[in-house]
Amino acid sequence: MGGWDSLRVELRRLLEESPDAFMFLPDPDSERSEKRIRIGLAAWATDIAADFHARYGDLLDLHVGMMRFPGRELLGNAHLLQVHGEPAEGAGFGVEPLAPLTVRSGRHAHRDLLITNRTERTELLITNGELSSAVTNSSGAVVGRFAGPHTLARVGFEIAPQQTRPVPVLIGTASVVPELGYAVPPGQWTLVVVLQTETGSMLLAPLDLTVSE
Repeated sequence: MGGWDSLRVELRRLLEESPDAFMFLPDPDSERSEKRIRIGLAAWATDIAADFHARYGDLLDLHVGMMRFPGRELLGNAHLLQVHGEPAEGAGFGVEPLAPLTVRSGRHAHRDLLITNRTERTELLITNGELSSAVTNSSGAVVGRFAGPHTLARVGFEIAPQQTRPVPVLIGTASVVPELGYAVPPGQWTLVVVLQTETGSMLLAPLDLTVSE
């Protein structure tokens, strides 16, 4: 099994070749005294994870997407498996994608949705820069999320009465169902988008989502 000196050479190489493979990693230029080193990889980067595991074994605490590698133990709390909120349509909100929603398996994407305010008052959507969402199956169960750091900055989107405006949404396809693997597999799914307002959380009507290879 390789050690830290060998591993940091690999980390430097991969940071140049595939920087988007990493969610978090140690500084390759640091000196390490820990017995185990934590590395978080994107849900698509299973080949990189398998190589790390084969070469460095118990030196690493590997995360891929929302799970540990190679055991597929789900990380985080049960809230990942659920989305909560009242139906947004009942509160006067409508939604329409600007274009068919497509994202690659194991990747994430930023898309704009057209949000309509059908009420007679100005509404403020509270975000950290974009709306959050979850990938769901035909039964409405959550199967995928965004895995990675979130900005903590508060960004509000005002929508005037009877007006429509584009609002960005973050779509993630890291699987939260171990049986599906580390990434939501290619196919037809649905996307549930959460609206956070000053009065609480609401869920927009599910949108069609294509997950591609």
